[in-house]
Amino acid sequence: MKPRALLFDLDGTLVNTLRVFPQLIAQEFLSNATPTTIRKYLHRIGVIYNSGTKHSWFKPEFFLTIKSDFKLSWFKLARGLTRATWLFFKWDSSRHIFPGVLKTLNELKSQGYLLGIVSNGSPRLLKKRFGPYLDLFNVLIESKTLGVSKPSPIPLFYACFKLNIKKTEALFIGDTLVDLLAAKNAKMRIILVRTGVFGDNFPVDDVGYEPISVIPAVGKDLIKVLSRM
Repeated sequence: MKPRALLFDLDGTLVNTLRVFPQLIAQEFLSNATPTTIRKYLHRIGVIYNSGTKHSWFKPEFFLTIKSDFKLSWFKLARGLTRATWLFFKWDSSRHIFPGVLKTLNELKSQGYLLGIVSNGSPRLLKKRFGPYLDLFNVLIESKTLGVSKPSPIPLFYACFKLNIKKTEALFIGDTLVDLLAAKNAKMRIILVRTGVFGDNFPVDDVGYEPISVIPAVGKDLIKVLSRM
């Protein structure tokens, strides 16, 4: 059944934020790593991020994983993390919407789809990262305002309530295990994009819930999948 509404995660799905910090760290310590180590590292960092714990980048496992994977002394780890963090905050001071996202959203809206954002971020970050384009959406759900975060299904249910649709009429588009778990808990259809932390190594089997499709990004591939529904 073709959906009436498309609900999007924000970070890693519409805007390029989630992979930046791990990538900056990988670049910082690249001389000590093989491509296999980097792929393994990004996967492990993705698992830590997707644990659902707030401030996941600052969990002890995060730093211990980096130290182990890149065979670093504590001094080199601290120096590299400081430099990567400075570069991240410098980078994060402006918007970084994935190429093709705005064109795709405008096309979907012209086709009559209701559009929504369901994010675990704050209203401040939502405005900062998507700014003047928020009027493209019929509903904006931020977990900090709602008081409950994904993977709880409540943010998805609330988006459907605000749009006055049934959950079977909605399709969620996300990039993390948190998103996949939220869809599973809500029994809602989901499409995954590879623009988040996991990239091409998304561990779908770990969740036990099959997405409709796994696509490269929010763009022409999303429109193709929808056209076949």
